[in-house]
Amino acid sequence: MRVLVIGAGLIGTSIALAIKTQGREVFLSDSDSDALRTGLDKSGASAWSEGSTVDLVVVATPPSTVADVVRTTAHQHPDAVITDVASVKGAIFAALADEPESVLSRIVGGHPMAGREVSGARAAQSNLFVDRPWVITRTRHTSDAACAAVHELATSLGAVPIERSVEEHDQAVALISHTPQVLASVLASRLVDAPQSYVDLAGQGIRDTIRIAGSDSVLWSDILASNAHEVALQVEQVAARLSEVAVALENGDKQAVADILTLGSQGQKKLPGKHGAQVREDAIVVVRLEDKPGELARLFAAAAKANVNLEDVRIDHSLGRMTGLVELTVAQSVAEQLEDSLIAQGFVVIV
Repeated sequence: MRVLVIGAGLIGTSIALAIKTQGREVFLSDSDSDALRTGLDKSGASAWSEGSTVDLVVVATPPSTVADVVRTTAHQHPDAVITDVASVKGAIFAALADEPESVLSRIVGGHPMAGREVSGARAAQSNLFVDRPWVITRTRHTSDAACAAVHELATSLGAVPIERSVEEHDQAVALISHTPQVLASVLASRLVDAPQSYVDLAGQGIRDTIRIAGSDSVLWSDILASNAHEVALQVEQVAARLSEVAVALENGDKQAVADILTLGSQGQKKLPGKHGAQVREDAIVVVRLEDKPGELARLFAAAAKANVNLEDVRIDHSLGRMTGLVELTVAQSVAEQLEDSLIAQGFVVIV
């Protein structure tokens, strides 16, 4: 399957890189010559030239341009399946509704649920989609053959194809992707005018919460505008809940605050864990490490020697010191075993 990727940003270049890594033929195109040059260098793909025939076209341009690019591309490549990677689907399909059946049958909505807080071709990774959901949306016009081609693309890149309706997709991403971006950005904006002495005390909690605030603001403005109604509904509901917390705090209503925090804990536990299972009750073993080469490798080797599987790892760097705290998430049943083993091997375990 000969693939053309239009758009040499993070996602488009990552797709081209992953396909090229497999030894398959892939072309890359972008209206920005500088972006294209960077994407070609990073991915090793071939520059697309007029007249080159392809079987599948992946449109990886900003959401506001996707419909126009899909329409143009579908007519330029009358035998190719056309898909996209935009995080919004309703606005795109609505804009293409007047296309003939011969075109609509070849259009498949796609959205790999993967990304980074940095943008551009230089940040592309060939493994970006491994074990990540790849949402596939279709309309009543979409052919089974077209859907199968996008399924094959997603699985070949290590992703997990999941079919959803256009409406389900846009409502879901408004909750689990778009609104978190808004919240992270709003919270991070509070740091701009905060006294530096406050910011200097920042720990891992604030860093985790605002990590995605560093994302491309131009791209995200486009994404949010394309799914404005669904995101606005979610933001309004979150704002209402925050107002409830503020009122409860002002009134000294500790129970009301506790109830909302409990709901948050319940919601967090609904997130899928390893292998799709829901998060179980685990334990966290905290180890202090020096900030020097080889320390993490030494810690992981020690955990392996203790025959303990690490479910997750997080590093909290110490402010102004050449040390850090490493949080090892393990099954509750082996936490004490790991602590004893690490202490015996000379590690500083914070109990």
